[in-house]
Amino acid sequence: MVDEDIVADVDLTKRTDEEWSDIYHVQLVDSVIDTEPINEFEWAYKMCHSQYFPRPAKLKKGEIYNYDVAEQMEMRAMKINRDLYATADKSEKKMLDTGKYMTTKYVLNYTLKR
Repeated sequence: MVDEDIVADVDLTKRTDEEWSDIYHVQLVDSVIDTEPINEFEWAYKMCHSQYFPRPAKLKKGEIYNYDVAEQMEMRAMKINRDLYATADKSEKKMLDTGKYMTTKYVLNYTLKR
């Protein structure tokens, strides 16, 4: 994997599922709502392993629905999830494949650099 292709500005701020849904303009359908705030790595993993539907930003009167942000953020989540898998070792990939998020060595190093 080429380093230039890795998402370099992952948000490490812990937010609730509702806050991430507002940022990403999506609504998770089949996912358990976490009570603990999660960072963007966790959110991207969760989103890519759940069913969801796009929802437009809150509209002002007279505006039409625009799903561009949801599409862009969906692609961002897919790239973050790809980076998570591409940088994981065999045991980390095995754990991630179970559907349960884990902080990989890559995420830990990314967090320490920030």
